Amino acid sequence: MSNENPSMTKLENDIVTSRDRLAQTIDELAERAAPKNVFARQKEQAKASFDNATRTESGELRMDRVAIAGAVVGGIILLKLISSRRSKNKKMTFADWERQRAKRSW
Repeated sequence: MSNENPSMTKLENDIVTSRDRLAQTIDELAERAAPKNVFARQKEQAKASFDNATRTESGELRMDRVAIAGAVVGGIILLKLISSRRSKNKKMTFADWERQRAKRSW
């Protein structure tokens, strides 16, 4: 009987230790998976990618890439403006369409 008690106590201690480690691991995983932390990691990754794309290893701006990005943004804005103006002009009712069709008839 004296041999069973130490091994039983050791097993109970092992179970408690394992339970504590498991609880700590679950807490760490919950902290990593929290939306706030995931967003923060993604934001940092995006910043690093942007810096790598727009800066040289010495930290200077890559003006050619910055100019291309500026041109693309400017082009998108221009297309949006043209598109919005066209959509304002194209808002016709069916009666307006019929009138224009009648004017064009041969």
